[in-house]
Amino acid sequence: MNNNLTYITTPKNAILRALSLFLLLFISSLQVQAQDDVRATIDSTSILIGQQINYTIEALANDGEAVIFPEGQTFSPLEVIESYAIDTASSTSARMKLIKKYGLTQFDSGRYVIPKQKVIIGTRTVETDTFLIEVNNVILDTVNQGLYDIKPIIDLPRDYSNWWKYLLWIIPVVVAISLFLWWLLRRNKKQKEAEQYIPPFEQAMATLTALDSKNLIAEAKYKEYYSVLTDAIRRYYEEKVYDRSMESTTDELIARLEMERASGHIDFSKHTIASIKDIFKRADLVKFARVNPPEGKAQADRLAVEDIVKQTREALPPPTVEELMMQEDYREALSRKRKRKLWLSGIGGILAILLLATGIGIAIKGYSEVKDFVFGNMTRELAEGNWITSEYGIPSMVVSTPKVLTRQEVPLPPEAQGKIEATAFGWQTFPANVTIGVYQFKFPKGADVKVEQLISSQLAMFEANGFSADILKSEKFATPNGAEGIKTFGSGSQVIDQEKGTVDAGEYAFITFQAENVIQQLFISWHDEDPYGKEIAERVMQSIELQAKEKEEN
Repeated sequence: MNNNLTYITTPKNAILRALSLFLLLFISSLQVQAQDDVRATIDSTSILIGQQINYTIEALANDGEAVIFPEGQTFSPLEVIESYAIDTASSTSARMKLIKKYGLTQFDSGRYVIPKQKVIIGTRTVETDTFLIEVNNVILDTVNQGLYDIKPIIDLPRDYSNWWKYLLWIIPVVVAISLFLWWLLRRNKKQKEAEQYIPPFEQAMATLTALDSKNLIAEAKYKEYYSVLTDAIRRYYEEKVYDRSMESTTDELIARLEMERASGHIDFSKHTIASIKDIFKRADLVKFARVNPPEGKAQADRLAVEDIVKQTREALPPPTVEELMMQEDYREALSRKRKRKLWLSGIGGILAILLLATGIGIAIKGYSEVKDFVFGNMTRELAEGNWITSEYGIPSMVVSTPKVLTRQEVPLPPEAQGKIEATAFGWQTFPANVTIGVYQFKFPKGADVKVEQLISSQLAMFEANGFSADILKSEKFATPNGAEGIKTFGSGSQVIDQEKGTVDAGEYAFITFQAENVIQQLFISWHDEDPYGKEIAERVMQSIELQAKEKEEN
């Protein structure tokens, strides 16, 4: 028996084998061609932590073919920190070369492989080569490089980003007060000009001159004409002869003038009194009986009144020193009264505008919003201001607070010194509406430390300083990064003044974490009636994160 195997090939089998061989060679040529169409390069295979690697993909495409490069975090375990825009370059062939660059990095040391990246050219999908990257640690020279002192705390500038909200209230109030003061000063100026003292004779002559400028006789307005004419005499006599001249009847006034003449107080002639009586009687007929005067009589009475005023001034005795002093005192008193009225009106008007603006603000925003705007609210400004996120202690506790916590001295009993390491960071408002403290205790390895005993000793210390815990509760607590601890919280009271017996109520919370021989704590207290203090406390407790001990040592 022949052990050699002999294959008999028929024409059909030969054709199939030839076709298979052709397809295999064709596919291989396509793959080689596809691999030639895409090329990936990197500028470095060894970097330090955080340094950037430039990853470049070059693709050749025919005219009209779409090219799709990788997008997103497809380079994991390396991170894409920047994806550059696609660039074009000329090619030796008729095809176009497209260039795509990526910026990659890694923040942990080790050896990493950049996986294959898929590039789609038309209907084809081409994969790039893999690359091995070595990420090295940064070597710190702690021998030759000196250490620097801790930099002092820098006060950040106040946040004025919400200044426009204050202007929405201040500008309308300022405009209203300005308009009111302008109106008040303008009115006072007019009153001052109106109250400016004019001697009786000059005032009477000015009234007669003003009467001449009016066209009352041509318009047959005799009633108004004679009213002005007789009032000029009455006002003059009101100050110089008889202080009830304006309200007296014609007969009463004539009788008073005759009495003054008979007593010798005023050197009136009988002709002057007769002229006054004749003019006043005619004026009464015009005003009450509507009897028009004879033609030309109104002009004659006007001239007669002017002569009567002049004759009266000559007949009156000169004013005494006492009269002049009384007039001066009267003018000064009138000026003081006007100034006092101006001040009272101004202050009253401004207060009314402020009260109105306050009422509108309360109706729109509410009482607490207006109160905080006018008088300020320290805890609200802290709650709504810029916060600071810092790390405290080693291993560190990350906490966000309104202000940075400063290092505090921790007094230890003599028996604990040298055995326990204690660090503390704290901050509180003044007055103490909000108090925040971060504590860390390191015990000897193998020491049996109970968190409950530590909290009890801390509460006892607080009570020795005047704080008493009225309610004490305890529950589990977890940070956003998964660290578990115990939350001890409740309400208490603080003695502010022992002599007066002043007590301030508030709430407090201990967040305690224990890992091996290290205990980390966050303490915070706030007023129980202050909503913004509670908001600060909740935000601080929600921001707690614990850094791993291995990371700190690294």
